[in-house]
Amino acid sequence: MTATETAPVTQEPTPEFNQRSSDIFDRWERGELPFRDALQQLEAMSYEAQYNGTVANHGRAELLLGVMQGYRAHLDSSIQHFERARALFEQVGNRRRAIGAILNLGESHRMKGNFPRARQLFRAAYDAAVSLSEIETQAIAVCNEGILLLGMEHFDSARTTLEKARELASKIDDEHRRDEINCEIYAGLAAAYLKTRQPDKAWESALAAYDSAKRAGEPLLMGFAQRAIGETLTRTETLPANAPKGFDDDPDEYYRASTEAFQAVKAEGEVARTMYSHAMSLAVRGRSMMAARKLQQAMIIFTRLGMADDAAKAAHAQMDVLANTGR
Repeated sequence: MTATETAPVTQEPTPEFNQRSSDIFDRWERGELPFRDALQQLEAMSYEAQYNGTVANHGRAELLLGVMQGYRAHLDSSIQHFERARALFEQVGNRRRAIGAILNLGESHRMKGNFPRARQLFRAAYDAAVSLSEIETQAIAVCNEGILLLGMEHFDSARTTLEKARELASKIDDEHRRDEINCEIYAGLAAAYLKTRQPDKAWESALAAYDSAKRAGEPLLMGFAQRAIGETLTRTETLPANAPKGFDDDPDEYYRASTEAFQAVKAEGEVARTMYSHAMSLAVRGRSMMAARKLQQAMIIFTRLGMADDAAKAAHAQMDVLANTGR
């Protein structure tokens, strides 16, 4: 099936079901619906679709459940939901939505620290998206691989990959979706530019992430953007001349805002990652004991959530901070 062909109705969720499930998810993403309530409503829709034998509807509900559980870093649960969604969409021959499930599977494996499997899935999703001329999915797959490369500390490759994702995202017609994807791309680019000693580009990217998040109006995205600004200010130490009016020069303010944004949607994994980043910022600024305490807290959360690679990095960073205390 080509991108311009219309899928048979049986391949797609029914419009009514799709709208209902999307409304629940969007209300949760905007912080208007508590996680537990949104989860219960989507679980009920999943059971409803399964009982009615509407396979595509069932796949849609499972996919959204996987995304929600992934943001809470309930990774084994998210993987189960995504595997079900992929199987259900493949059952009805809906390649486009099956690719989306594969993409999300890769993200859950990335968060678990299973980088080879995650990269394999991102590549598979990208190749399949190219065959369907799905630019948006291509951009997300390349962005996710770039973030993965950051986690692997392959900073030059991460920068190049994220720059490719930015080029792909520029071709997305839907402005809201473009802003959603660009926010994560630019936040990743800010980190990559910092690691490759390009602070001016890092600041431009952090601001672009902030602007994208503001237009999108989603707490989750604002969390990414605020963290990127905190990380960048830690390195630049002062606000650049082109900083928007009202911006603070204290990185702590942006880490606080990032934490609050992620907490609004109960994105525990990202809360812990912000805690880790904040700790590293404090260490750079000579506040070693506070940094060590935050790293301990982050390590505990990562361990509880099964984010093994992040937990190991937090433990190693804590040892380094403590070893350098008082020197």
